[in-house]
Amino acid sequence: MEELKGERKWTRNIKNVLEQDLKKDDDFKKYNYRITCDTENNERITAVISLNKYLKAFNDNNKTDVSVKDFANNQFHPDILIEEEIRTKDSSYFIPRVMIECKYNGSSATPHEILAYNYKADLHKKLYSGLRYGLLIANASYIQKTTIKFGNNFDFILALEEKPTDDEINKLVSIIKYNFKCSKELENILDSSSKKNNTLCVSIENRLTFKNVEE
Repeated sequence: MEELKGERKWTRNIKNVLEQDLKKDDDFKKYNYRITCDTENNERITAVISLNKYLKAFNDNNKTDVSVKDFANNQFHPDILIEEEIRTKDSSYFIPRVMIECKYNGSSATPHEILAYNYKADLHKKLYSGLRYGLLIANASYIQKTTIKFGNNFDFILALEEKPTDDEINKLVSIIKYNFKCSKELENILDSSSKKNNTLCVSIENRLTFKNVEE
């Protein structure tokens, strides 16, 4: 078995801690969810779909048993992925709710890296209704200004110690729970299929909260 080091080891540890804490949460137990990370799951998440491939498959072959991945141009391994299982009478499927990029030694992240992460977030959020996207910066005491400046597609950014404190873990769990619920609400609004079943809202706010280093 491959020995995990650096960013991959840290990502696996964070995923395991998240999984343990969410299992203890009585409010979160009502959801059918799973948490995976790229060190244990080879599944790639589609970011770009070619409609030309879709049209060609149906027109040329009258193909009906197709998968989204048949038309995927770009797919990525999420560092951490939290999905909800939707169960129907005959089957079940998973919807991505929260995706997380992890950057080890994040204080050294270049603007180019942040722009690349930010672009991936934009692609995924356009494809999956309500998806929330975050960035965890490992072994860093603060978030760089360039990360804030070029990370406009992230719904949350959190700087953590290499061995996160209890307060940091509690904050992360709280953020995950909040964004998971936001994802479900947004999907209900964006994907309502009829006027009768529409979820209507009169107010929506993208609220920012800050925790400064000296706090």
